[in-house]
Amino acid sequence: MQMRGTPSFLKMKKILYIILGLMAISIVSCQDSKKGEKDKIIVRDNPRMDYGMERTHQDTVALMDLAKQYLEALKTNNIEGALDQLYEIENGEVNPLSSERRNELRKAISAFPVESYSIDAVILYSDSDSEVRYTTKMFPDSVKSEMPGETKGSLHPFRVDSQWYLTIQQIKHEN
Repeated sequence: MQMRGTPSFLKMKKILYIILGLMAISIVSCQDSKKGEKDKIIVRDNPRMDYGMERTHQDTVALMDLAKQYLEALKTNNIEGALDQLYEIENGEVNPLSSERRNELRKAISAFPVESYSIDAVILYSDSDSEVRYTTKMFPDSVKSEMPGETKGSLHPFRVDSQWYLTIQQIKHEN
């Protein structure tokens, strides 16, 4: 019988620790590989994106120009001119705003004067699902106010027969 502290007992103890260490490493690595499979992020195509749609630089420029014309009309307080640039699309047909929708938008737009604006993003998902995001400042930087000085909005361009039209989504009231 060998005693603790003898060379062969220490050798056996060392081998046992090495084996236990290797087993622990292999168990952890197996768990990590299974976890990796389970937690793997699968990136799917954007469901809003129409990959068959041809997007060109001219589309971006056209949308920027339409948005700038609309926002410039608001900046000069030409609300009727801004409303004249908006359309309603129904069943693929382009129509001027209905008088009811025009009145609804006139009230909303009139409540927020535009001192300046910036176009934040132009997003082309498809002909019928595109977006121009913008920010407007209501007061000059020199004016201090208790009210928030910026509003964010978006226009929703719609392309029919290679022509872009600006639309605005329905106003939603939150409870």
